[in-house]
Amino acid sequence: MAKHRETTKKSLDEIKEGLPLEVREELDLYEQQIRDFRLRRIGEIKMQKIRLQLGTYAQRQPGVQMQRIKIPYGDLDTAKLHRLADVSEEYADGFMHLTTRQDVQLYFLQLDRVPDMMRELADVGITTREACGNTIRNVTASPFSGASPMDVFDVTPYADAFTNFMLRNPICQNMGRKFKVAFESNEVKDDAGIRIHDLGFRARIRKIDGEMKRGFQVYVGGGLGSSPMLGQLWTEFLPEEELIPFSAAVVRVFDRYGERKSRMKARMKFLVKKLGMDEFRKRVETELTELNVDPSWNDYLNHIHVKESPPEHRRDIPSAPEGIEKDPAYQEWKRSAAVPQSNGGYSMVHVRLRNGDISSADTHKLAEITDIFAAGHIRITIHQNFLLRWVPNEALASLYAALREVGLAEAGAETFADITACPGADTCRLGITSAKGLADRLNEGMKNGLGEFTEMARNLKIKISGCPNSCAQHISSNIGFQGAAMTKDGRRVPSEMVYVGGSLLGDDTRLAEFIIKIPTRNAPDAVKKLLQLYRDEQQGDEEFDLVMERLGKERLKAELEPLTHVPSFEENPDFYTDWGHENEKFDILKGVKGECAGATVEEKEPTFDDADKAIQQAEAHLIHRDYEVSILESYHAISNAAHVPLYAKLVDPFTPAQTTWQFENLFVRTGEVSPKWMDMHDRLEKIIQQEPTEALAVEMLETAHEFYEVCREADAELKGEVA
Repeated sequence: MAKHRETTKKSLDEIKEGLPLEVREELDLYEQQIRDFRLRRIGEIKMQKIRLQLGTYAQRQPGVQMQRIKIPYGDLDTAKLHRLADVSEEYADGFMHLTTRQDVQLYFLQLDRVPDMMRELADVGITTREACGNTIRNVTASPFSGASPMDVFDVTPYADAFTNFMLRNPICQNMGRKFKVAFESNEVKDDAGIRIHDLGFRARIRKIDGEMKRGFQVYVGGGLGSSPMLGQLWTEFLPEEELIPFSAAVVRVFDRYGERKSRMKARMKFLVKKLGMDEFRKRVETELTELNVDPSWNDYLNHIHVKESPPEHRRDIPSAPEGIEKDPAYQEWKRSAAVPQSNGGYSMVHVRLRNGDISSADTHKLAEITDIFAAGHIRITIHQNFLLRWVPNEALASLYAALREVGLAEAGAETFADITACPGADTCRLGITSAKGLADRLNEGMKNGLGEFTEMARNLKIKISGCPNSCAQHISSNIGFQGAAMTKDGRRVPSEMVYVGGSLLGDDTRLAEFIIKIPTRNAPDAVKKLLQLYRDEQQGDEEFDLVMERLGKERLKAELEPLTHVPSFEENPDFYTDWGHENEKFDILKGVKGECAGATVEEKEPTFDDADKAIQQAEAHLIHRDYEVSILESYHAISNAAHVPLYAKLVDPFTPAQTTWQFENLFVRTGEVSPKWMDMHDRLEKIIQQEPTEALAVEMLETAHEFYEVCREADAELKGEVA
């Protein structure tokens, strides 16, 4: 296929110069912080906090990093796709992994080179900021939104508005735990998983005062992991103009009252459970009444009703090879890959990836194909595939031929054969077993041992997570596996926790139930047994989940019980190795912690000394009539003073702006200090942006002195030093 890609590449200096100032400064600072870490001026825990906020993880393999890259609602174009492939080749190991959160992950990076990689990504509008850490993670949405015939309306502009409002926003930089959000546009299906998120929004239209109004059905407090919970209904209709204020109120309440000491209980689902839905609702509604809503917040919703229109396609779409439309392989591919769009004459087309993985070379080829056949429109799905949009129906056969030529025309996307798997123990520190290894084995089985069930089980989903964190969302699948381990005669045996009966169905979403733990080597037989039960016990058109529910856990456990047997090592040594790692001894990685969000606070405890020094500097500069520096030193004194009691609450902000916000949210708005300091964050931010004068410098210094004493009292209260 002829290449149409622009070949001229900018130098890094040119890229740096063209970046927005905020981004340029952020990445320059990151580069300096990495240097300071190498020189041991920054400790390991602080560096971890810095890394994770920018999406850089320590990998299972020592000395290398995994980079998570945010792709809001999975939306890409060919320029971004080419750039992702470029940085994968230049900085990583030459392949990309797509995640269930519509992110892209790269592996085996050297930390010192990461800032340059981020600059190259930022050059085409891609950020890694808040891809990890105790922040709002990548905002996801149905990849079909805006093009599906079943859309209520396109939710992707709202997901975009939410993303832009929260990005770098002080209210969500230092929360007790991560926070996940999803948007769904379909009234019937659920391709986003709205009830397994902290906040889930589904498009709704309601007639109000004779006019049709847009809004959202809202769920709160959902999540998976080791303690899965379904989100609870907040409202059937939240007007669109209330989306951002409502979300800000929820985030502020979660930040203020959420758990911080116990990481295992720090997600919002636990706060909702602890308070009860009625009390949680009361606190959010109170927050909404007290919220100082800036009219500019809804500027993010400008142009929200602009409808996506058919793009202008290139004129060089090739003709299909003769006879291809009668090829059974093409017909099977089309059956699973092509989805009709709302605009007549176009289809959305799945590009199935095994385990969500694709090489950088193939990514370049896919970008070229996307440019020709879909006018550059492509998205990532939560099932770790790509979805081309706006493909002319008459071009489907020639698209298939182009994908087949580069090895990307595998049939079965979004079907039983399309298994979702996280990286697992291949690269992740938390991984226990190789989710990808098991997925590959099951995929092989689809061609023989499981092939007889392919049609009957076509709409079922298998998802495999390498540990309890549920990155593959296995608890929401019909058949789910969670990596584990067992011991036999003193030897470790890779194992799987078997879950059955989950589905993403919006209001009717079901979480899978844990049934039994079996050795990993028997997992393919467990799938076969469950499908045999489905075939033999199904009544009429009864769905798989309902058959399993009717049979009950005890019956399923009894049916799978024979598969718990582990032969001795002498009888069958294969049971003591993991799928895809047959030449390696299986064991759990010891002495290494995972990096889902990292430590809450760094190892160096802040003291009031820094605040004292800043006040002294402010006084000196005031005497010398250097008012601008005096104001800034007073501001830093306020921030440094606030940092001390915040640290006692396990809050360790990155910047002065984040620090003043956190103090206001966690001390002022809880009534622990005087309401005089209400809205202190906004007031201080406005002051430091004003023209510096003597009067302003005096005011700031007096504020710093007074606030210093407030912080000392608050810290003493927390530490029990006040009678």
